[in-house]
Amino acid sequence: MTGVLRRGLLIAMAGLVTSGCFAPQPPMFGDGRSVPTELSREPVPVRPGQDGTWAVILPEAGLFGEGRSVARLRDGERAGWRTELQAEFALTSRQPGEPHSALTHGTTTVLVGGREGRTGPSSVASLDPYRGTVAWRRELPPGTRVSLPQDISTAVLLTTTCTAKSCRLTGWNIGSGGRLWSRTVPGPVKVLDSCRGDALAPESGLRTYCPPYLVTGDRVGTVGLEDGAVRWETGLRPPSGTVDRIARYHDRTVTVTAPAVGSCRATVLASGSGSGEGDRGWRHDFVWDQPQAPRDPETGCRWDRRIPLYVGHTMVLPDKDGALVVDPYFGTLHPGRRLAPGEYLVSEGTGRETVRAQGRADRALSEDSGRSDRPAGLGPGSRAIGRNFWQDGDRLVYVDRGKVLWEGRSDCRAFGQPDKGGTVSYCDGGQLVRLGATHRD
Repeated sequence: MTGVLRRGLLIAMAGLVTSGCFAPQPPMFGDGRSVPTELSREPVPVRPGQDGTWAVILPEAGLFGEGRSVARLRDGERAGWRTELQAEFALTSRQPGEPHSALTHGTTTVLVGGREGRTGPSSVASLDPYRGTVAWRRELPPGTRVSLPQDISTAVLLTTTCTAKSCRLTGWNIGSGGRLWSRTVPGPVKVLDSCRGDALAPESGLRTYCPPYLVTGDRVGTVGLEDGAVRWETGLRPPSGTVDRIARYHDRTVTVTAPAVGSCRATVLASGSGSGEGDRGWRHDFVWDQPQAPRDPETGCRWDRRIPLYVGHTMVLPDKDGALVVDPYFGTLHPGRRLAPGEYLVSEGTGRETVRAQGRADRALSEDSGRSDRPAGLGPGSRAIGRNFWQDGDRLVYVDRGKVLWEGRSDCRAFGQPDKGGTVSYCDGGQLVRLGATHRD
């Protein structure tokens, strides 16, 4: 009986192999057998800015925008288009929510306008992703701020106009431009954008749930996206100073104050939670010092709020005694790691953290690796682009098992496309080139 079963299993396995169930895996970058090959080449839809980037780039939707031009690449049944924007909506800012910037969610692009004589946004407009026309437009009163808070399934365009006595918040449907709700919060209130402008790291991808926050002298609350309802957090009183950054990690709110003028003292305060460590919050007071930043003329501190406080998978508290690296949720409740004075963390696009300091070789933060993930021969400004691709200035290389197997030049910042099988695209003069993996002969 055993022999019969064995023969039956062998026959079944042979059938699986011949039928393709155990077919060889398709080529993939980083598999040790594949090299890049050109899959397509077409004109660059919109020339990038001087820094090689676009103000709007949504590769999965084929959308590119810079200056007065926005275009969508044709892809199969998806129609392509190109449109020229009015000067008010020219895309020149990389700071979402600022005049001449854009806010994006899925395939939706909301343009933030700016006019001469206005310091803040002048109007907002949405582009129809299928036609390239303006779907709707709204004028904004002076002093209005614009943001795009979201949760797992919803994104709402939020406009806020604040005075010393109150803040007026209005939620707009990003698809139709219709008003969803409007609410006035009395008293001096600060509204913070936990998704982008006031987040710990605007490009971290931590946007599963990033509601608008309200901060008063003694309370912190959130605004519901569907109805505008204000929900004040119990047991969380904001720290002294100006709350400048805010983030939500699971059921914990983390607030960060700007460094105080002269003393540069700052505080990170996290709320308690109903799980894990119970209702314990955590707090860290320190003297702010970012060694990679110039001195801010207003505070006298080495402070640049554009530098992320969330790097890789860790939170960095820029302490004068040496940056403290902690888990963003548990913070000082769990042991952290202290860097040496002058050291700071950077992310090279690999998801791992690299320790950098002037005059010293980069090294990995991880204890089990003494060196950076960056391949030999590439400079400290290099970034990982997709799997096994690195860009150093205009130099683009594919490295596998420590060997450079392909090299090219890119006039723009190359980008990966996970939705297209992990392909990588770059600019060759006026051409946009897409690379895919093929097995070596």
